[in-house]
Amino acid sequence: QRILLMGDMELPDSKHPYIERGAYKILLDEKQLPKVDDLVEAIVTAHKDKRAVAIHCVTRTELVFALSSIITAGHHPGDRIEHASITPDEVLPLMQQAQVSVVTQHGFLKERGDQYLVDVEPQYHDLLYRGRAFLDAGIPLAGSSDAPYGSHDPWSTMRAAVDRSTASGELIGAREKLTPEQALALFASSARFPGTATREVAIGEPADLCLLDCKWSVARTRLDCCNVLATVNGGKLIYTR
Repeated sequence: QRILLMGDMELPDSKHPYIERGAYKILLDEKQLPKVDDLVEAIVTAHKDKRAVAIHCVTRTELVFALSSIITAGHHPGDRIEHASITPDEVLPLMQQAQVSVVTQHGFLKERGDQYLVDVEPQYHDLLYRGRAFLDAGIPLAGSSDAPYGSHDPWSTMRAAVDRSTASGELIGAREKLTPEQALALFASSARFPGTATREVAIGEPADLCLLDCKWSVARTRLDCCNVLATVNGGKLIYTR
């Protein structure tokens, strides 16, 4: 597998051809936010080291705090917001200004959605783990399982992005539903630049392929891992059913 590792500023460069040093990981806690100047300085330091930042935000306060800091520090390709669990409409322009990608976990809607409907204030239910709103605003969007905290199966995450239903069948944010093609694209972009143009099957491109046992016209109605026939990484077969 090709692996892109997030970590702190002490994370060294990798000498392994399939392992890359990725973004500087920053975890925010709304109850213990750092000083704005300290976060801005950390972002600037990462950018000087030619590293993007990946700031984890699960509340509205954390999200606004992170975006404001990135805007102050300046943009670096690959900067991203992880989770973006609750994103009000008025925050979307800040995301555009910060030029960030969003890496979110639609699978949580299925796995934890019923509890969200209990714990989260009703006026914010439709703002949970949004999909269509990001794409309509031109904000690059990518998917994540957040394993081991979520299912390891990316196909289940794709299904959740399309149907947005909880385990009990409740619907969360119907307007945020993605098409099967948009859901697939969540996992088809570069890990270093999430949500950017999906990779193509073309001469000269790395042969990183997921082969299905049926046509896409059939697979798109299921989005199920049972249709995966084989996986090829760098031209080498690494899985076959």
